[in-house]
Amino acid sequence: MVIQMKTVKIEYTILVPHQRLDSIEANAMKEQFMSLLGKKSNLWIVDMTNVEFIDSSGLSVLTTGLKTARDHGYRLVICNLNPTVKLAFEITQLDRVFKIFSNLDEIFSDFNLR
Repeated sequence: MVIQMKTVKIEYTILVPHQRLDSIEANAMKEQFMSLLGKKSNLWIVDMTNVEFIDSSGLSVLTTGLKTARDHGYRLVICNLNPTVKLAFEITQLDRVFKIFSNLDEIFSDFNLR
């Protein structure tokens, strides 16, 4: 019996939000997610290095982005959460929903990139 193999080339896009992921920035982030549909990038990385504050609008847009990605066959992962933002994910239990990495190197290693 021959088992079929499929090799998938992973292309990625890194999104880097600004200092605050609130209602104003959430709209821009949503537009960015929509602009990725139909592109070659099958892995969307949200690098939260610069984000010092996140509110419900920010968490909501990330959740919407995750759903959009999954619905269209993409993956969305998050990295570089500062302690305050990480706490927001833990309180809302979104840390159980998202694949969260400590840094970009962890993602690249996990997905065999570079």
